[in-house]
Amino acid sequence: MATHLYLAFIAATFVLCIVPGPVVTYLVATGIAQGPRAALTGLAGSTSALILHMILLVAGLAPLLAAMGVWADVLKFIGALYLVWLGVQAWRTPIENPDDALPRAKPHSATTLYTRGLFISLTNPKTLAFYAAFFPQFIDASKPQMPQMLLLAVTFVGLGAVSDGTYAVASGHLAPFVKSMRAQKIRNRVTGGVLALAGIGLALTRR
Repeated sequence: MATHLYLAFIAATFVLCIVPGPVVTYLVATGIAQGPRAALTGLAGSTSALILHMILLVAGLAPLLAAMGVWADVLKFIGALYLVWLGVQAWRTPIENPDDALPRAKPHSATTLYTRGLFISLTNPKTLAFYAAFFPQFIDASKPQMPQMLLLAVTFVGLGAVSDGTYAVASGHLAPFVKSMRAQKIRNRVTGGVLALAGIGLALTRR
């Protein structure tokens, strides 16, 4: 692969990764609510889905899945409804009294956090359609395509994990500053509203 094509891919991928989407929204909400470790667990789930997307892409299945038609829309709306549901759950999260000696509400398990991150990322087939159109722009047609695709896929996963991980850790460190009852209420309303709006926005997206 030509160096200038690879550098152009890195630059374009960096811009794409730093623009918040549904996954970043989920990670930030999780980080604020439960801290950086929980957000990073969610990141493990979303990154697993991204790796699966890359495997499908490299295997040549992305164009096929991008042409799924109404079934792609079904998956899109399932993911959108799930985001809305998460938003409602965040909005209704009970407020804890910091001075109360009673045990706090049990946080979400690592399995739940991982599964949510995986599901949100996995049920957005539009990403596959995007990858199928985006990656070929940086492939040198005069050289074997499979090694180039593998390099681009690994690079994309790495940059995505670093970018989303930065959001996850940064938001997680805000947790100690949002423990008051008033702050908790504002947090629940903001994170719930943002998650729900992200889901609605995803549902309204046209292929």
